Amino acid sequence: MLYKSIIRRASLLVGSLFVSLVVLGQDAQDVDLLQKKINTLRTTELVMSMSQRSLIMPSHLGDLKALIAKQAFNFWSTGDREPYVSHLNVYSALHQANKFLDFDNTTLRAYNQVGAHTDRVTSIVFGPDPNHYFSSATDGTVLKWDLQNPKAVPEIVYQTENIIRSLDVSDDGKVLMAVFYQTGIALVSLENSSVNDVVAIQDPESTQTAVFMPNEQKYLMVSKGGEVKVKGIQSETKMVGKTESTVLSLHVDENDGTIYAGNVKGILESWEDKSYFGYEIGSSAINCLDISPDGKLLAIGRERGDVLLWSIEQKRLERLINGHQSAITDIEFSPDNQSLLTTSRDRTARLWDLSDSRKLPLLMDDHEDWVMTGCFDPSGQQIITGSRDEFVRIWPTDPKVLAERICGLVSRNLTKEEWEEFVGDDIPYQKTCSNLD
Repeated sequence: MLYKSIIRRASLLVGSLFVSLVVLGQDAQDVDLLQKKINTLRTTELVMSMSQRSLIMPSHLGDLKALIAKQAFNFWSTGDREPYVSHLNVYSALHQANKFLDFDNTTLRAYNQVGAHTDRVTSIVFGPDPNHYFSSATDGTVLKWDLQNPKAVPEIVYQTENIIRSLDVSDDGKVLMAVFYQTGIALVSLENSSVNDVVAIQDPESTQTAVFMPNEQKYLMVSKGGEVKVKGIQSETKMVGKTESTVLSLHVDENDGTIYAGNVKGILESWEDKSYFGYEIGSSAINCLDISPDGKLLAIGRERGDVLLWSIEQKRLERLINGHQSAITDIEFSPDNQSLLTTSRDRTARLWDLSDSRKLPLLMDDHEDWVMTGCFDPSGQQIITGSRDEFVRIWPTDPKVLAERICGLVSRNLTKEEWEEFVGDDIPYQKTCSNLD
């Protein structure tokens, strides 16, 4: 087999290097280090080849497809492996295995796919309740989903004839804000028992975009004419400033109240202590913004498909992230400050490691159309994405969840013959799923 040949050639190469070091009289520490590198190369080659074999395995061999992916995960999680690429292949293989094992032929939906909207999903947000999230779509509905029971029918919390551009929830969880395309804002009480009891306050002023102010029920909005204002249900409107360009994204720093706006001309605008700053960071439109939990970085997602990490303190570019093939549509830091989620019109969502730029992102590429929005659940253990294909999808961030799920779906382990074909006869046989005979 080709992958066995690759491993053998790699082993011969590093083996010759090993002998050379011994002959040259290298000390034991160098020899141990080289031996570790040999083991890492062998494990990585095995994991990568098995992951690829699982991905190309036809769907009618679902159990075998899943077991190969699970065994690749077993080797990956317990052995020395290359840290920059193999995780991506393992995650993809595990996801596809789960998809084909647990596909609902009645609803034609994958295991992580939920749907109730009848048009493209535009926004997904959590409030302070970690067990529920909200989604909106261009069908004019806002749905409330139970994260613990994802297949349950969602609750309709608001309906309108307007096209909803985005959602936000106040920090106390009492009010949901629906921002319409150019036609205003609705503030919806979340303290009602049913959609028939909904109390919605309409702000009819034509709006470019809007978000809640941190820790209060006031909201920041940019009018169609470019006025940047803070409004409240029971407070006077406060003028913040004015912008000459169309604003696509807003974010408020909860630490010091600085307001950031990304406009269509690629200028990052900010208002801080009554002072205005405009940073020209390129000509590509700024579609989305987010601030890291530690307050140090501003993530800027652009129309050209890249992401800028901007130092808030130094007011300069810290890192440029490339990889998407089309515009960034949404962006969010993980709660633990270690990762960055991006969604794009290239039909993918990606999870980037912030501690090491060399590490490839996890790729969530099972959407059938543009990915319009995405967010982490409050624990950071799941990602929820919304697509123009009308569906919401839920993705675990830890591949272990996908791996363990397989062992609850298959009814057997690899046979000895399958082990020799897909793993090799030089590695002792072991159960891929310890719970199965």
